[in-house]
Amino acid sequence: MTKIPRAGDETKMTDKYSMDLTTGSVGKKLFVFSMPFLISMVLQAFYSVVDMLVAGRYMGEIGTSAVNNSSIMTNFITGVAAGFALSGTVLVAQYIGAKRPEEAKSTIGTLFSIFIIGAIVITVFGIIFSGNILSFLNTPAEAVREAQRYLIICFAGTIFICGYNAVSSVLKGLGDSRRPLYFVIFATILNVGLDILFVGPMQMGAAGAALATIIAQASSFFLAVHTLKRSDFIFDFKKESFVIDRDKLIKIIKIGIPSAIQSTAVNLSIIFVTSNVNQYGLVASAAVGVCGKVDSFAILPNVAMNQAVASMAGQNLGAQKYDRVSRTTNIGILINLAFSFAIFLIVRTFCTEIVGLFNCKEDGMAIAQVYMSIVTYSYLFNAYTFVMNGLATGSGNSMFALLNTFINMILARLPLMYYFETHRGMGLVGIFWAMGFSQVFGCLAGFLFYISKKWRKSLVNPESGKNSAEKNS
Repeated sequence: MTKIPRAGDETKMTDKYSMDLTTGSVGKKLFVFSMPFLISMVLQAFYSVVDMLVAGRYMGEIGTSAVNNSSIMTNFITGVAAGFALSGTVLVAQYIGAKRPEEAKSTIGTLFSIFIIGAIVITVFGIIFSGNILSFLNTPAEAVREAQRYLIICFAGTIFICGYNAVSSVLKGLGDSRRPLYFVIFATILNVGLDILFVGPMQMGAAGAALATIIAQASSFFLAVHTLKRSDFIFDFKKESFVIDRDKLIKIIKIGIPSAIQSTAVNLSIIFVTSNVNQYGLVASAAVGVCGKVDSFAILPNVAMNQAVASMAGQNLGAQKYDRVSRTTNIGILINLAFSFAIFLIVRTFCTEIVGLFNCKEDGMAIAQVYMSIVTYSYLFNAYTFVMNGLATGSGNSMFALLNTFINMILARLPLMYYFETHRGMGLVGIFWAMGFSQVFGCLAGFLFYISKKWRKSLVNPESGKNSAEKNS
C-alpha cells in the first residue's frame, strides 16, 4: 500500500512499493528503480513483435508488412499518450519530493480526466481515416486489407492504451516501478496465448493479432485500476475526483505538449522512413519492418533509463538536492552505455539468427543484414541522448527534450536521407546511413544542455537553482 507523507511530514515513503529516490546510494537506487521499467518495456514491445512473428509464420510477408505498417500508427498513439503521461510522472515526483501530497492528488485527477477525453477523440479520428493513413504510408497493395483491419481494431482500443499509460505514469512518479511490471507480465502472457489462438487455429489474420493485443491491454488496465482501488492509493477513482484543476492542467500542458510532440517527431520520422522504404517493394517493407522490431528492443534500456532519470531527477529537484541530480545523470549515462554496447555486439554478431526468427526470405535477409551493419551504430549515440532527455524532462525542461529529438530525428535525419538516398544515389542503403548517424547531433545538443545547468530549476519550487548553494544528499 502506498503511504504518502502529509505536508510537513519528513518521514520517508517506506512501503513495499514506493521508493524515496532522494536518499541512499544513487547508483544502486537508479539501477534497481530502472530494471522494472526495462522489463516492462521489453514485455510491452513483445506485444507487437509477437503479432509480427505469428502473422509472418501464418501469413508470410503480407502479414509481416501489414502488422508493421499498422503498428507504426498504434506506436504513434502510444507515444503521444506516453508523452502526456510523462508530465504526470514529473509533476507527481516533484510534489512528492516536496512533501505536498494534496497537490499530487489534484495532478492525478486532472491527468486522468484529460486522458479520457483524448482517447475518445483519437478513436473516432483513427477509425474514420484508417484508409487514408495506410495510403499515406504507401502500404504495399497486397497488405492493405489486412493492415486496415488491424488498424481499426487497435484504434478502437485507444482508451486502454491511454488509461494504462496514465496509471503507470503516476506510479512511476511515486517511486513505484514494480506494480506496472506485474500488470505488464499478466498482459504479455495473455497476449501471446490469444495471438497464437486467433491467428493460428481460428485463422483471423492480422485482425486476430490486433484483437489479442487489445484484449491483453484492456485486461492489464482493469487489473491495475482494481488493484489500486483496493489499496491505500493516493487517488480514489471516485467520479467526483475526476476534476480538471486549471493550475495543474497548465503545468501538464507545459510538459505534456512538448513531450507528446517529441514522440510525434520520432514517429513522423519513422513514418517518413517507412513510406520511403515501402517504395522499394514488399520484400524491403517486410525486411526493414523486422529490423525495426529489433531496434525497438535494442533501444529499451535507453528508454527505461530515460524514465528512471526523469523520476529520480524530479524527486530530487523537488527536494532541492542538485548534487544527487548530477550524480543520477552521470551514473545513468554509464549504465546506458554498458547496456547499449552489449546489445550492439549481440545484434551485429547474431543478425542472421535474429532476423531468421521472422521467416524472412533470402532477399529480405540480405537487406536486413545491410541494415543491421549500419543502423546499429545509433544504439551507442542513443545511450547518451536519452539520459540527457530524461534529465530535461524531469526538471520540467521538456521543450529541450523536444528540440533535441527534433534535431536528430527531423532536422538531421531527413536531409541526410535525401543526401545519401537521392543525391549520392545510394537508394535503400542511403536511408540506412541516415538512420545510423543522425543521432550524433542529439548528443551534441544534450552536452550543451547539461553544462548550461538550466535543469536546476524545479517546477514546484520556482526559485530553486537561483544563487543557491549546491545541496548534497
